Amino acid sequence: MKGDGSEAPGVRPAGDDIEGLSYERALAELDQIIERLERGAVALDEAIAAYERGARLAQHCGSLLDRTEQKVTQLVVGAGGRIAERPLEPEREVVELPAVPPGAPLTPLPGRRDVLDIDPDEIPF
Repeated sequence: MKGDGSEAPGVRPAGDDIEGLSYERALAELDQIIERLERGAVALDEAIAAYERGARLAQHCGSLLDRTEQKVTQLVVGAGGRIAERPLEPEREVVELPAVPPGAPLTPLPGRRDVLDIDPDEIPF
């Protein structure tokens, strides 16, 4: 901060190096910004500056998570007991949905009481 009172209180100037923040520090600062904005006791200029910084912090956190996800590897044992690494690919459950005529009532899938049989084309939004 310049110390001349030109910045909104509690909001770092836009020139701060967000890229140098760790995920934990960026997330902690983002949480603080959200708390202040939710309390609602901030001047409009300060709220706008806080929102802009919060958006940059959220983008930075997302970028760090994406990079970390790309680095995660899975150890596999190959032929002859040799250990190798490969990118981790999460297993995804594939659910085969039965065909349902338009206008049919929504019913839970067999064996899956947590999943309703919904045709995406029938959703009104």
